[in-house]
Amino acid sequence: MTETTRPTKQQVRDYLERRTHAPLEPPPDADEIRRQLGWWLIPENKRPDQVDKD
Repeated sequence: MTETTRPTKQQVRDYLERRTHAPLEPPPDADEIRRQLGWWLIPENKRPDQVDKD
């Protein structure tokens, strides 16, 4: 069985502090999300203007 470890209270506080004060950036556009997820690898998910012509 896998042994899970829990962070200390101070580690949790530090994490939350970093997350709270992190600069907010806009989410990536839809094409960038598809690229990161690898959806372009699936032929059905290609846009009609990007389909390879064999």
